[in-house]
Amino acid sequence: MTNPSRRTPVLDARLSAAMALAGSCKVFADIGADHGRLSAVMLLADPQRRALIADISDLALSKARRRISGLHLQDRAVFAVADGLSALEALSPTPVDVAFILGMGGDTISGILRRGAGWLRGASVVVSPQTEIPLVRQALVDIGYRIRNEVVANENRRDYLLLLATPARQGEPSYSDEELWLGPVLLRTLPPNARPVLERRRRLLGQGVAAMELAGLDKDLQRLTQARRELAAVENALKRMDEKEDCL
Repeated sequence: MTNPSRRTPVLDARLSAAMALAGSCKVFADIGADHGRLSAVMLLADPQRRALIADISDLALSKARRRISGLHLQDRAVFAVADGLSALEALSPTPVDVAFILGMGGDTISGILRRGAGWLRGASVVVSPQTEIPLVRQALVDIGYRIRNEVVANENRRDYLLLLATPARQGEPSYSDEELWLGPVLLRTLPPNARPVLERRRRLLGQGVAAMELAGLDKDLQRLTQARRELAAVENALKRMDEKEDCL
């Protein structure tokens, strides 16, 4: 039987979208690489590419190390056991073109970005937060980045949002609350596959607003006000999407 680590891996929709966002990069970092499928396919796609493959522990990194070695790609990879973007020190002074931070909670990714911003040295970042996406957008703004693309990938009936960000241009403005909540690119383009994401957010916000209104607690007033504002923004985006589709 063929060793699984020697098989050419196949990317799911989420990882395929991440790879597409990275474009024709020559040096990349896979932060929290887990199974190493993305790194393997990235290296196989371009014989000139180099990778920094990192995870929080040697045990966590061992899966990616076995896969990369099984495909005889180890000569173009550097492995690092490190916390977040501090792994980029392992490639110093070589800068990376893009850093992937995928499959973690929004609070975790925000922390990685804030703690490790100095290691990026202008690299693009591709992130895919599982939760609390507005926190990640705010963290990107706070470290001097702006979002260039946002795409939705569907895998096993679940929608994943992926963001590509690069350093802000001189004088480039920050984001409004609406853009932080819903995404500056998604609000501008309103792609059809974003509808399930917006509808789910509308449902969750509606449930939260109804529960806080029923409880009538003073301590919830600030949260209730913000939730109502965000709910209105979601409903407006869905209305605009309906109008856009009616024009087609």
